[in-house]
Amino acid sequence: MMRPASHPMTQLTASTPRRSPGMQWASTVMLWAVLLSACSPEAPPKAPEPGPSIQGTTVRFPGRPEGIRSEVALDAGTTALTIPGRLAWDEDRTVRVHSPFAGRVIKPLVQVGDTVRAGQPLAELVSSEFGQAVADTRRAETDLTLADDNLGRQRELHDAGLVPLKDLRAAQAEHSRAEIEAQRARTRLRQTGSTGTGNYSLRAPISGVVVERTMNPGQELRPDQEGAALFVVTDPSRLWAWLDAPERTLPKLSAMPTGTSLRIRSAAWGDTEFEGQLVRKEDAIDPELRTFRLRASVGNAQRKLKSGMFVTATFPAPGESAGMKVEHVPLSAVILMDGQRHVFVQNDDNSFTRQQVQVIAEQAGRASVTGIKPGERVVTEGNLYLQQILSRNGGSVAAARSEARP
Repeated sequence: MMRPASHPMTQLTASTPRRSPGMQWASTVMLWAVLLSACSPEAPPKAPEPGPSIQGTTVRFPGRPEGIRSEVALDAGTTALTIPGRLAWDEDRTVRVHSPFAGRVIKPLVQVGDTVRAGQPLAELVSSEFGQAVADTRRAETDLTLADDNLGRQRELHDAGLVPLKDLRAAQAEHSRAEIEAQRARTRLRQTGSTGTGNYSLRAPISGVVVERTMNPGQELRPDQEGAALFVVTDPSRLWAWLDAPERTLPKLSAMPTGTSLRIRSAAWGDTEFEGQLVRKEDAIDPELRTFRLRASVGNAQRKLKSGMFVTATFPAPGESAGMKVEHVPLSAVILMDGQRHVFVQNDDNSFTRQQVQVIAEQAGRASVTGIKPGERVVTEGNLYLQQILSRNGGSVAAARSEARP
């Protein structure tokens, strides 16, 4: 007996498993979610971050900018020119004493540091040359006396008609020669400062202080003897300061006339200043040190300064920049705008202001400038970026000037 064939639909239904109501609900939710996401509009874009604000020559960022670096400006003093030097005796008030005669020292009469007056004996010497000078002076004076007597006698005889005129003229000539010789001998002896009696006394030619002595008892002396002076007498109330100015300072110093006031400082006296005046400027440059010398006169009434002491001399800077503070900044911090030099000064983490400066000197990657305050931070990286921001907003130097006008 044959079985009737099954309907195809009946077979499909029988072979497909039935879904539970929960699974059907989850599938429906997922389908609606896909349809809603496909039909919904796009999400709105994020609002752009606010850019930097400009006020005059100041750039302010909403947050701390990246790529901008700054450095503290270092105090470099003032625009006044400072030159090193060394003190020495004032040669206009200093005498180096030598013996005019050969001889031997009996005893020195003064020590280093003693104050002497003009004409005071410094040492006692025994000298045959001095004795000869005394003898020559006495002989010349004796010859002058004889010549004077002879001239008087010849004049009387001539007036009486007893001698011819030629004898009177010969007596006059002899008297003139004797007078000249006596004057020469007296002058030589007077220059030695001696009275012509006893041993020879070496005397101080000026009043001052004995600062050097190279004489010892028993020492043999000669007028042509080489070496240091026997005594150095000076007035220490005024000294010379020899200053070694670098060649690069010549343009500034050439404008300073002699008589320009300057201030002298020494490490021994700290901030104490001594007044001085520029006396002379040398014309030659040292070929090795590349410096030229200046000479200044320094008052030393209290005798605090000593010869040989190292000092610094400060000259006032001429022109409008006199006395202005100078700061050392990296050379990279300085930019050129419209023929003028500028730096960007950091006000805080987000604010920077362009400031005009004057470059005093450049050396070893750093610049000495005026126009900023000590301790301010200057931008060393990113200053060109800041300038571009100002330029895009009309922040050129000319625009800043127009804004500053009332």
